[in-house]
Amino acid sequence: MTPVRAAVVGLGGIAEEHLSKLRKLEGVEVVGICDLSRTLVDAVGERYGVGPGYTSYELMLEEAKPDVVHVLTPPATHLDLVLAALESGAHAFVEKPIAPSLAEYEQMRDAAGSRGLLLVENYNYLFMDVVQRALDLVGSSQVGEAVNLDVSMGVSLAGPTYADPEIPHFGHLLPGGALRNFASHPASIATAVLGDEWTSVGVSQRRLQEGLPSKDELRALVGNDRVSAAISITSHSQPSEFVFVLRCTEATLECDVFGQRLAIAAGGSPLAKVGGDLKQGLGRIAAAAATMRRATTTREGYFQGFERLLGGFYAAVAAGTEPPISIARMDATNRLVEELLAPENQL
Repeated sequence: MTPVRAAVVGLGGIAEEHLSKLRKLEGVEVVGICDLSRTLVDAVGERYGVGPGYTSYELMLEEAKPDVVHVLTPPATHLDLVLAALESGAHAFVEKPIAPSLAEYEQMRDAAGSRGLLLVENYNYLFMDVVQRALDLVGSSQVGEAVNLDVSMGVSLAGPTYADPEIPHFGHLLPGGALRNFASHPASIATAVLGDEWTSVGVSQRRLQEGLPSKDELRALVGNDRVSAAISITSHSQPSEFVFVLRCTEATLECDVFGQRLAIAAGGSPLAKVGGDLKQGLGRIAAAAATMRRATTTREGYFQGFERLLGGFYAAVAAGTEPPISIARMDATNRLVEELLAPENQL
């Protein structure tokens, strides 16, 4: 089979994950990398054995003729880069957030649809094994139907990356500030449970870290007649965490996304509850040990879902089938992110 030709634009830190995963995919060939920095282009090309390297995006599209372009630059630049990739006939795989606004996302979506090309935003945590197992259980006889969801993401914005006043991080310049840079992760979990319709959104935001250019805590309530969701994003979490509790009619699911732990708490006799608590305790110990191993040896565990998503995306490109993330799912997630950050929804 002819290999799928991939190109990468934007060679910052996340490019390491994309290029390392692309190397593992059979039937995929990296035919070009691009960044404004020639030094970075040469260094990345040498490290991963890929190329040729370009500092002109237009020239890369013209000469390398990729089938897929990975857009890894800051979100404010995504629209023009994605539209150019689609115009050249390439599918687009885009880092989150896919756009600074719902309107710009919709421009990309419509352009991809009119050309019959795939457009996918990287919801890597949605594809973690524990998350997929949890979502697959909803509606089953084991846990029943979803009633309410609490999803919380805690990351540190106190370090030099976000807090340096001399070199503001691009996230602070987005509509809604740095919170938009993280909101798609909990929002993708919420829309997987809520679906694409909700009747109410109420949001509280505040700035916890004095001097930070944008607000760094968000708490929201979103709901419809079937299920409600509480969404939390905060910069004051040590260590970082991404967890959700999904209460269903027959059981409660507790998922630690970073720790890769899923626990099911069901009703029953007191003795059964004690047994369940012991099992969950052992699970937490195992998850803590696994987290420690990842923290001291590798970042690979945090990108396990990304590997699954990327593999599914390239399989869809090769076969001409639907991608792992549907346009309907991206529509709902990007609309929810927009509403979480809209001034009119702030309490």
